[in-house]
Amino acid sequence: MAAATPFGPRRGRQIPGPSRLEVLVACLRGEVPDRVDWDAIIAAANENLVAPALHRALQGSDRVSDVDTEALDYLDAVDSANQERNRRLTEQLAEIVAASDAIGVRSGLIKGAVTLCEAADPADVTRMLYDLDILIDSSDGETVERVLGELGYRVFEDSMTSYSPGSFYRADVVGAVDVHQALPDRFLGLVTAADLERHMVEIAWNGTILRVPDASLRVVMNIAHEMLHDRGVFTGFVHLRYLLELIDLCDRPGAPVDWDWVKGKCRSRRFALGFELQCRLARHLFPEAAFPRGPRTRAGWLLYRRCLLKGRFHRFGELEWQLILRLRQTRAWLWLRRSSRASRAPPSSG
Repeated sequence: MAAATPFGPRRGRQIPGPSRLEVLVACLRGEVPDRVDWDAIIAAANENLVAPALHRALQGSDRVSDVDTEALDYLDAVDSANQERNRRLTEQLAEIVAASDAIGVRSGLIKGAVTLCEAADPADVTRMLYDLDILIDSSDGETVERVLGELGYRVFEDSMTSYSPGSFYRADVVGAVDVHQALPDRFLGLVTAADLERHMVEIAWNGTILRVPDASLRVVMNIAHEMLHDRGVFTGFVHLRYLLELIDLCDRPGAPVDWDWVKGKCRSRRFALGFELQCRLARHLFPEAAFPRGPRTRAGWLLYRRCLLKGRFHRFGELEWQLILRLRQTRAWLWLRRSSRASRAPPSSG
């Protein structure tokens, strides 16, 4: 019996149950818990863009009969829609690659487009793609723009950057086409021209030859895109779609990741923090995956605990991020105000 206190019986310390994020990950591993708030788990799956993967995992679980039928029907509808979208994206990609190949331009693919080309059937791909990313030589920029124009594509206004001639769209296709002549600025020079030369490999696809990143380069690009380009280190939100790709890349015995080369990129402090964060999250959420231990720093541990805290208290995580954005806006406003005052100040005499 618990000892009495002036305020009543002493209560034993309660161990908190798994968070919404941890329940979703358990379901993705096919381990369906006894009690599941399916509305919350589906919401989390949609936020992380892993609803098709969740559907396949539940269908393959020996506890699929315990899953709420309405939840399973919803996930089946999302999975079916994504299969159709990926099929149409594959047809779209084939048209562009064929037109480029016809005039001697060899296409390189990065990100989700690689996943589509690797699959025997686009319906096998659970990844939800925003767009198609094509990597070309800088000398081919105008040629590729002309090819896309002849296929009926138009460029989104203000989509041109220092590394891309633009993002292109057409009314009858399901995804935009992002053309890259280099990697995004926020990759911080992590991937050099020598890296691309060494780690881009050729694959046969649809009657032509494509250049795609090998597993090692895809790991670096995944972490750089999520942690640096999309500022995952800064925001503190866990995005399972990136983690699932990393897990998949680790499980390829025929094309193993060169972890020594990946760890060599940790000379960049920001990449090192992103790499450590993803290593910690992968080993915590998917302990059966063959993921490396990675670096161990105090800053990395704090970022990791912050991610788990935001995963447990979702509303708190959103409020924290809004507060950070508000503080950044205030700091920028104060800086502009001081600069404006300084520019209007009369020059000092003497």
